[in-house]
Amino acid sequence: MNKVLFKKLAKLHITTPCGLFRLGKCFIHDGVTLMAIMRFAAIYYPNQCALVTGGKRFTYKELYEQAYLLAKILLLDYGVKRDMCIGILCKNHLITVLLLPALARIGVSIKLINTDIASSKIGEVVRKHNIHLLFSDSELKEKYIYDNLPCQTETTENLNKALSSNRKFTDFKIPHIRCGRDIAVFTGGSSGKYKEASRRMSVFQFLPPLFALLEEIRIDEHDSVFIPLPIFHGFGLATLIISFVMGKKVCLMRKFDAKEALEAILEENIEVLSLVPAMLARLWQTENASDYMKNVKCIICGGDRLDKKWATITNERLGHVLYNLFGTSEAGFFMIASPEDLTKNEEITIGKPIRGVMCQVGNPDINGIGPLLVCSNWAMTSLKGKWQSTGDLVYRNTEGYYFYRGRADKMVVCGGENVYPDYVEKVINEHPEVLASVVYPSPEPKFGMVLDAKVEIAPYSSLTSEDIKSWLRTRLSRAEMPHKISIQSINVLETGKLRR
Repeated sequence: MNKVLFKKLAKLHITTPCGLFRLGKCFIHDGVTLMAIMRFAAIYYPNQCALVTGGKRFTYKELYEQAYLLAKILLLDYGVKRDMCIGILCKNHLITVLLLPALARIGVSIKLINTDIASSKIGEVVRKHNIHLLFSDSELKEKYIYDNLPCQTETTENLNKALSSNRKFTDFKIPHIRCGRDIAVFTGGSSGKYKEASRRMSVFQFLPPLFALLEEIRIDEHDSVFIPLPIFHGFGLATLIISFVMGKKVCLMRKFDAKEALEAILEENIEVLSLVPAMLARLWQTENASDYMKNVKCIICGGDRLDKKWATITNERLGHVLYNLFGTSEAGFFMIASPEDLTKNEEITIGKPIRGVMCQVGNPDINGIGPLLVCSNWAMTSLKGKWQSTGDLVYRNTEGYYFYRGRADKMVVCGGENVYPDYVEKVINEHPEVLASVVYPSPEPKFGMVLDAKVEIAPYSSLTSEDIKSWLRTRLSRAEMPHKISIQSINVLETGKLRR
């Protein structure tokens, strides 16, 4: 550990003798859980604003006390017991945040379910993971049919009412545990094919990502973090936890809306944005966006492919504040590209591996392109410390920078040639009047398969599909050229990703 990083950790009270002593006491009191992290933060930042959500503000002391009270309510009123499996199907708000440390303190397994999940899939998830109790928002309960679910269900609104009753439970103590169970998120939301990525809470689980954020991004130098990403997204969850470790003010959005987001960024004097590229694109497409983001010092972009256009616009309007993070829910984030990395390379790079991660290109073709392999000690439980394929195709240059080429499972044979929809999307998105695009294969009698595209243009644009095809002819091969282009709005998932 270098001196600069040691000083940063000392400033956060993590490496000082007093800080280590207090952290140890927190782990003894609440086990190795998120509740212990909240307790540690409440000791050092009791009166600092911890959370802004739903028009209300909560200090670290209030947040810890509310989480502890909620844990008692869950035990006494809802019969939650250690080693149960509890599902959370909620948008971003206070109860969602409080459920994480409260359930961890009890010692249950937590399943964060994507709110975009198809209503027909919820029963399958409940049965497959043996969920005993499912918490959801009332608005989501209307979307899903809970009558036939083999588990108890409860709304977050009722939990909020129980918290508001101010019951003290002074004679009741939460049973002691040594460590929490696993927290799982479900990947594959943009494709609709969900897979579980589970991690067990550990003292060292978030240290390597924290070190990277301190060393590479210097996030500790800023006071406020805006998270429009849902907490059930691995990127959003990690940002929330690490922000709490550092005592930051965290602002959450229940559902992303570009105009509302910009107003919150200005009103709360936000310095750090943590979002996916599609959110960044929609912010910049909003009128006078630069005026709202004048106080932003750092933008952490991850969770999807970042297009060159949005990186260039960000640099022109805000300066060198944009960082590109790359990772997967299974492996965690493991690469960072700094603003300098993004500008020195003609193509957008996904960066270089952070400390403690090994990456390599497996079986590259004659162009040096192959599947990305990664070995990480903070990967999901079953893959920790093991080599795994991310399913992404990448290229590594002589300086060690990695470049994204597309998903291996999305390769399509068109007219006898291998083409990649991700690459075609990237080229289409370079058009200055294109907001987003989705490219997908379609059957065609003559060629077997061809590519078609849905393209969303900027509000002020009058582009036609023929205009886009004409612009693409010098940039794509014949096999890559979309046969049909539809100009339309593209649905965005709760995660901010485009629905594919």
